[in-house]
Amino acid sequence: MSCTQKIGISGREYLQQFNEKVFKQRIPLSGSLDLTWQCNLNCIHCYLGAKSARMEQIGHEAGTEKWIRIIDEITEAGCINLLITGGEPLLRKDFLKIYQYAIQSGLLVTVFSNGTGITKEVIDTFKDLPPQAVEISLYGATSDTFERITQVKNSYALCMKGIHLLLDHGIRVALKTILMSVNFHEFSAIEDIARNLGVKFRFDAALFPCLNGDPSPLDFRVRAEDAVALEMSNKERYRKWTEYYARTKNFQCPTSLYKCGAGVASFYIDPSLKLYPCLMTGKPEFDLLHGSFKEGWNTVIPGIHDKNDRIDTCSNCEKIALCGYCPAFFQLEKGDEEICSEYLCEIGKHRLEAVCKYQAEEPISKRFKSVTPAKADVR
Repeated sequence: MSCTQKIGISGREYLQQFNEKVFKQRIPLSGSLDLTWQCNLNCIHCYLGAKSARMEQIGHEAGTEKWIRIIDEITEAGCINLLITGGEPLLRKDFLKIYQYAIQSGLLVTVFSNGTGITKEVIDTFKDLPPQAVEISLYGATSDTFERITQVKNSYALCMKGIHLLLDHGIRVALKTILMSVNFHEFSAIEDIARNLGVKFRFDAALFPCLNGDPSPLDFRVRAEDAVALEMSNKERYRKWTEYYARTKNFQCPTSLYKCGAGVASFYIDPSLKLYPCLMTGKPEFDLLHGSFKEGWNTVIPGIHDKNDRIDTCSNCEKIALCGYCPAFFQLEKGDEEICSEYLCEIGKHRLEAVCKYQAEEPISKRFKSVTPAKADVR
């Protein structure tokens, strides 16, 4: 397509063509670098498992120069969107050096942090080389609830101080929370904090087991019905889910077991430089200490899409666009990537009931007023 032809297409058409090219050519457009297993909090639901076990792994974390090499290799491969996370990435003494190098390499960087370690040096660096956003988990609207989850005294005050420091210096912040039985009663207050600060907010209720198989985080799940009711209590979220379902319900579902972009357009690298298609799947794995990103991306990682879905499972289910379908999630919860999670299935059921009710009650002329957002915006 010539440049003059491109001028005539809409933004949505251009993005559709761009995404098709990314998937067809397997361009690793987005990636996550998990710099460390360290964390100064000890959250009850953490998917990394017991803090004592994580601390034993710190000696296996890659050094600065190895991460610099990885940034060079992923950039050369076509990566544009980069998430820097942990653990708590700001605990690494070389965090700012790695962050600066990623930004100066042309990557669009988002940082996941708990917000408790925001220093003047961090602020100065972020002002000079701004991230796309610093996303901070706000687990409660009071210190009692927040610290019941983090199990660290004064962590709520430090988190709120960090949020205000970032915002006061013009750094873009986004807030999120995990909906749990422990903080369910404060959800509206948490959302109010985000609204009053004028920042984006998202939440998720789909707790999953620790990556080591420990199921204890599941003890804090809220009922699927309650999670969806809370989700749909916000009219804008309700409308977005309805629009999303209307747009996707007739899509032809891929026949592969993994139907997402993991290993096709996105990747995850753990603190010891193991490359995976995503955070939640432990296979296939490629050791970047003994090979390049290009080698692992082209030879090992595509294997995640070799396995086809079984006809009798989820592909033909009308809820698949709404449930959060994820074989890696199934593997962690059920021990089998082809046995669906009853919890996700229930989430899908209640979302489907809600959007069908919305469609039945809302006049067609008022149903779709704006451009439908990406899925990430409604979850």
